[in-house]
Amino acid sequence: MKFSGLQIAQATRGVLHQGDHVGPLGTDTRALPVGAWFVALAGERFDAHDMLDAAAAAGAGGAVLSRQAGWTGPWVQVADTTVALQDLGRCARTRLNGPVVALTGSSGKTTTRALIACALSPMGLVHQTVGNLNNHLGVPLTLCAAPQGAAVTVVEMGTSSPGEIAFLADMATPDVRVVINVGAAHLQELGGLAGVGDEKSALHRSARPGDTCITNADDPNLRDRAVPGRRLSFGVAKDADIRVSDVVVDADAWCTRARFHTPAGVVDAVIPAPGTHIALDAAAALAVAYALEVDLHEAAAALSTYAPVGMRFKPVSLPNGALAINDAYNANPQSMRASLDTLAAMDGRRVAVLGDMLELGDGEAALHQELVAHACALGLDLVALVGPRMTSASAGTGALAAEDGVTLAPQIAAFLKPGDRVLFKGSRGARVERVLDAVVDALKTEAS
Repeated sequence: MKFSGLQIAQATRGVLHQGDHVGPLGTDTRALPVGAWFVALAGERFDAHDMLDAAAAAGAGGAVLSRQAGWTGPWVQVADTTVALQDLGRCARTRLNGPVVALTGSSGKTTTRALIACALSPMGLVHQTVGNLNNHLGVPLTLCAAPQGAAVTVVEMGTSSPGEIAFLADMATPDVRVVINVGAAHLQELGGLAGVGDEKSALHRSARPGDTCITNADDPNLRDRAVPGRRLSFGVAKDADIRVSDVVVDADAWCTRARFHTPAGVVDAVIPAPGTHIALDAAAALAVAYALEVDLHEAAAALSTYAPVGMRFKPVSLPNGALAINDAYNANPQSMRASLDTLAAMDGRRVAVLGDMLELGDGEAALHQELVAHACALGLDLVALVGPRMTSASAGTGALAAEDGVTLAPQIAAFLKPGDRVLFKGSRGARVERVLDAVVDALKTEAS
């Protein structure tokens, strides 16, 4: 989506200086489209007004600034560039011709968002959140990046403090609103599980007449919450509108087969990722497709085009013939259990390398102990725990443990045999992918 300087000034209550220009928006000089308006964001630890030379070198055609800072091309003067970006997100929303779908949840957001995009592909061009652009900066950037010809826009929304989801929902004004689940994530900031439920459900509470609210029929923290407007549900519960049954996880074929009972009839799907939780995410995607009147047979068939996003249960072949499962992008107790249970259902020898779960508040020690106990009860062939929280929870379990997980890489590598399955999972800050990289290096050393 492109903006003129006059449009930017009108949307942001700013003042246009030094001519005009038409172009898209950008905030990162490393990935700035030629001719873009560079929005110079500023925070406590950075000020992109110091990057104007880099923006010019990247080909920026204009800038949105709170001060001129030596910029010689067209620019729009605003009081606060962050607020201006959010105002532009609202402006972009009014220019979208197709519906907007928004989703949030404690775990599985990105996977579900990608599955929704697959299910909606029969509608035409689907614009969706890229990477982890799901916060107060990412959502307006997503809206502003939408092509004019997009048939539908899918916006992922994350939160770490009260009020964020309501703010993002007000900006995106989605037509379809999906709350996937409520789990133990950001407990410290959101005030416990009830606070998480209140924050996530804000996406539903702000629904307008005619909007569709989609909720998880299996989640006790969501099931009984009232929602305005049209309500649809998904899950294994008998009364779910999109009900999952006959789930078969085939780790050898790296897929999940499932049957879905819907108001439009029964449809079958094959999703190229293993896990019963994948089937539930797919059910949410089909609920969105149903809400937007997409043929569900076409939507279910389109789920076969799904591909893992980033470090989310992504298969990686190891040098010795073992298979790593890189699920190291993020973790909380709910997503940890889902990944561990999927690993445990696989044939052959199974290894779990688990990193700390962060932002769990006062209950973090107990939650880590419960998770470690669950992992050790699954009959896995090796459990390796990395990080201070996991190490503290390892006492008496017989698991390998080290605060610096990289130091365990030689032992893990020496244990592995061809055909083994190795799960790497932890919170983003735990950087468990470093352990995977070290294991790969150790295996290469062994082979040389």
